Amino acid sequence: MKGNLQLNIKAYVKSLMFIGILIGFTSCEEKDEFIPDPISGDVNEFYADAQNVFGGNSFNAAEEHIYITNTNTSVHIPANSLVYADGSEVTGEVTVTLEDVLNKGELVVHDLHTMSSGKLLSSEGVLYVSFTQNGEKLSIKPGSLITIRLTAPDAEVDAQLYEGLVMSTDSDWALSSQSLALESWSFFWDGKDWIDSGYELYITETGWFNVALELNTPMAFTESICVSLPTELYDGSNSDVFLILDDYDTVVPLEMDSEKMLFCATFSNIPQGSEATIVSISSLGEANYHFGTSRAIINMDNGEIVVFPEPQTKEQILDLLGMF
Repeated sequence: MKGNLQLNIKAYVKSLMFIGILIGFTSCEEKDEFIPDPISGDVNEFYADAQNVFGGNSFNAAEEHIYITNTNTSVHIPANSLVYADGSEVTGEVTVTLEDVLNKGELVVHDLHTMSSGKLLSSEGVLYVSFTQNGEKLSIKPGSLITIRLTAPDAEVDAQLYEGLVMSTDSDWALSSQSLALESWSFFWDGKDWIDSGYELYITETGWFNVALELNTPMAFTESICVSLPTELYDGSNSDVFLILDDYDTVVPLEMDSEKMLFCATFSNIPQGSEATIVSISSLGEANYHFGTSRAIINMDNGEIVVFPEPQTKEQILDLLGMF
């Protein structure tokens, strides 16, 4: 009887141990279920989805040509003014692409900024011009001038021309050696005759151009501006954060600080007391876009600015950016 009792006790203890192991194993499995998914997505997916594809306009390279966008930005190409990579003169049909980015919302959509050597610019208009033939990029013949006209009734005499080879938040605008002037001009086009005024650019190479003024303020805010997004969903790979100034045509990116897990930037000439909007754009993959905003006044009372993005469709984001 005693032996049977000992056996029963041993069996009971073993059963408890087995049950304990099962409970521990089960609890581990339950904990694994609550581990959050890794951050996913690439913010560049949004830009590729949202940017318009400009088809361009075709003409004969041997003939003078004027192309005008629906915002009255124009490019004037003299006859026989383009060359191939080997320097020989272009013949036959050519495609000109003229893209004009004229407001702050469009700058964000195109992932463009208004900054040169750490200083903020107020942009009158960003332009892109290129010439191609059957996919081959063409150059402007040495000694030829292509004229671009940007309509601006209140054109600023202090505006300067900047250029950049490939514009994104990773590159910078540099002062151009090419010419910029304030002019008026007249057109007769498709049965219409009108007079415009604004900026006239005389270029000898293709690429990105920015007609802009450097922000000049007697009292600048030189401390860091930092923005936080919820770290469980957003980081520098799937999100971009922009600072948009109310009183200037100024859009600048804030860069991800991986140690602080904040989007931060410091500018040498941002006006003290400027009112601004912080905008975040995120892509979590498969057209799952998030958009967030927050208001700020740039002064010494600035702490960390918090933005809580919310799911939005591409069309909703474009509508919201269209308000800037």
